[in-house]
Amino acid sequence: MKIDPSQIHRIGRGGVERVSTEGVESAGVSGAQATRASAGADQVALSQRAEEVRAARAALAATPEIRHDRVAELKAQIDSGEYKVDPFKVAERILNPRT
Repeated sequence: MKIDPSQIHRIGRGGVERVSTEGVESAGVSGAQATRASAGADQVALSQRAEEVRAARAALAATPEIRHDRVAELKAQIDSGEYKVDPFKVAERILNPRT
């Protein structure tokens, strides 16, 4: 999965739906009773998209900022002279950063 940081501002918008008391009234409870009953027990229903965003945020929070194992591996390659930079790959990434 690839997370696009430029889309972070959209997270959390439109993912919450309002829960009504229509089902309570059809069960034989008046509107006033339903309002009193639901006043102490608010509910929120999240959309599938909101659940996906929540899972993505949790995965992002669990990911370390620095991959120490990868840094150590690259340092060892540089120290031994084995690390080679492919200039064509560098140019490709500069021209097409999302590939």
